[in-house]
Amino acid sequence: MPYNLCPRHKRLYPLGNGCPLCAAQGAPRKYRSKNTRTAGRYDAQWQRLRAEAIRAQPYCSFCGSAEDLTGDHIIPLSKGGTNEASNVRVLCRSCNSRRGNR
Repeated sequence: MPYNLCPRHKRLYPLGNGCPLCAAQGAPRKYRSKNTRTAGRYDAQWQRLRAEAIRAQPYCSFCGSAEDLTGDHIIPLSKGGTNEASNVRVLCRSCNSRRGNR
């Protein structure tokens, strides 16, 4: 009977069946999406707030560019920031990426 090797558990299992250890433990964790529409903190409220900020200020706060604008948290969510209008500014994607989590 032919066998497959489970890359996660490094054990053999019969061809045609899935790894019994993987099935017992559930599906392996997937990487979290970086898509703002699916990430838990960036909900519909954030999408509306970001769109309103871009409508109100259609240029980058750092370089003045009007291309590829994004909403940016002044104080990042990971450092205790919130999804409020006072914590949002408009940056182009280049300036936002350069800024990172600072």
